Amino acid sequence: MPQRPVGVRDVFNFRQAIPRMSWSPKNLYNMWRRTAPQGDLYARTGHDGQLHGAKLYQERWNAKRLTKGYHADHLPSKKFGRWYLPQALPVMRHNSAKSDKRQNDLSKWVEGREAAGGRTEMNKRLAQLQKDGLSPVGTMMFAETERRLDVLIFRACFARSVWAARSYVVQGHVRLNGKLCRNPNTLLNPGDIFTVDPAMIPFINPRAPKEGEAAEKAEEDADEALANSENSDEPAAEAAESAAAESAESAESAETEGEGEKKEKKGKKDEKAEKVHAPGEYFKLPDYAQPFIFVPAYLLPSYLTCSAVYVRHPTARAAYSEIPSPYDAAGPLMSMTWEWYQKVAPRMRPARRARLLGPERKNDRK
Repeated sequence: MPQRPVGVRDVFNFRQAIPRMSWSPKNLYNMWRRTAPQGDLYARTGHDGQLHGAKLYQERWNAKRLTKGYHADHLPSKKFGRWYLPQALPVMRHNSAKSDKRQNDLSKWVEGREAAGGRTEMNKRLAQLQKDGLSPVGTMMFAETERRLDVLIFRACFARSVWAARSYVVQGHVRLNGKLCRNPNTLLNPGDIFTVDPAMIPFINPRAPKEGEAAEKAEEDADEALANSENSDEPAAEAAESAAAESAESAESAETEGEGEKKEKKGKKDEKAEKVHAPGEYFKLPDYAQPFIFVPAYLLPSYLTCSAVYVRHPTARAAYSEIPSPYDAAGPLMSMTWEWYQKVAPRMRPARRARLLGPERKNDRK
């Protein structure tokens, strides 16, 4: 069954309150309700791993609904389970005796590791994970979806949502390694570079004048034209006297006035050019976009050229997962999601899966 369009599904419904890959203020509110301890839906989300009167099947299904709603909402369930779900989660061991110094050096470059108000419990959990040497691999089940072209465009902050990023690709505004790419399902390999047409990014384009501003400008032009017409209808006698008085001075000041007018016009043009090219005139960040302005460690974007390089595949280390997620990467929500997919998701033979997902697919049947 084909997936319904975004506008029909009402993805920001306050009743369901499922976080999505979007900068929408409604999505931010739903995310706060689900992930903040002060939110009204935090206790019912399942962060503590308790059943809360529901059966285990229901808790697993609810966990799958929430995690897939964020990481793979733009993919049908059957397609995600068959093509993007890994056969097993990676095994990562952390040797604290040899890599403590390296871990401390890396922590300096990871944003968000500083202590902040209201994160005492989270900091304790991270400290315990570092002490135990455990790596949160729950989000690694979505590592293949992070390789998709539309998801990477959203992660690089070139689009406000993953659906907008998909439309960029389908409409032919994205180039992959210098070639036009219209397939948003393309999986990128390390070293691939993609470029987005700057004209499609709304918050770096010139701001269109509003209706009120256009009306005010039209009124000012009309008043100026009316004033010029009134000045031209002066009595003939006054015009003759003024012409006789100014005739003697006009010959001397003609050259100086001409030079002064040229300088004034040139100065006005320079001022207009500075106003047009000033960064504050055309860059407008959307409202409530600050929590979403970050770039994962496996991406290297360039906002001067509107391009980004997929540096490497996402990974995880002790107490840190590189895949962004509103949920705890080592929490019970991710564990129950993995348990659900292990029982329900459609499977495929590993050899056929590797052949179909490999980079050499020239002789495959369409």
